[in-house]
Amino acid sequence: MANAFARRFMLVVDQLAKGNKKQFAQLTNKSASHVYKICRGASRPSMAYLQYLYDEFRVDLNWLLTGEQNENSQPMGSKPDQELVFAPMFDVQASAGLGSDVSLENIDDYFAFNKRWLSSQLNVCGDKLAFVSIDGDSMLPSLNPGDNVLVDLSHTQLVHEGIYLLHSEQGLMAKRLKQLAQGRIEVISDNPEYQSWFIDDANSESPRIVGKVVWCARQV
Repeated sequence: MANAFARRFMLVVDQLAKGNKKQFAQLTNKSASHVYKICRGASRPSMAYLQYLYDEFRVDLNWLLTGEQNENSQPMGSKPDQELVFAPMFDVQASAGLGSDVSLENIDDYFAFNKRWLSSQLNVCGDKLAFVSIDGDSMLPSLNPGDNVLVDLSHTQLVHEGIYLLHSEQGLMAKRLKQLAQGRIEVISDNPEYQSWFIDDANSESPRIVGKVVWCARQV
């Protein structure tokens, strides 16, 4: 059973990372296994780690260590002004060619973004974001093989022309979509060597929109 210190530490995890120990580990620059051990009462944090929690998040160390709260303090800590959003990296690839078989169940890692930056630069709130990697050359030069694209999963309908993630029987693919008359959508490959094709709303077997690509990260 977790000891009293471990229970208080778990309250800090709840406050700063909504109980997600892996996110808390990334937020505080520690390994997930170390955070798990502390929460189970199997380990105690070092003084350097405690000092970090105080400096960065103003966790009341007296409360954390003894259970006694200082006057006018925030015992469980508070998030910094620049609140972070964690976007999961799914262990899948989105083909920029003919599509690839996928399963969106496995999360490979998380990436942290400044919430204010997401809002001001990308005009997204960060609640439904995910990373996937690109495979294939049909979206060159916009997307290269190996690029990691940030997808806003709240965009499941085409409103404005842009690059979207599609899911069909053939798998997941990244394509540029353009709205046409009578509900038709043109599916465009930026690489001119690939032909465009069309989605018909009346066809139940047509690919569905998974989300809109809003940002791209690549190695240089």
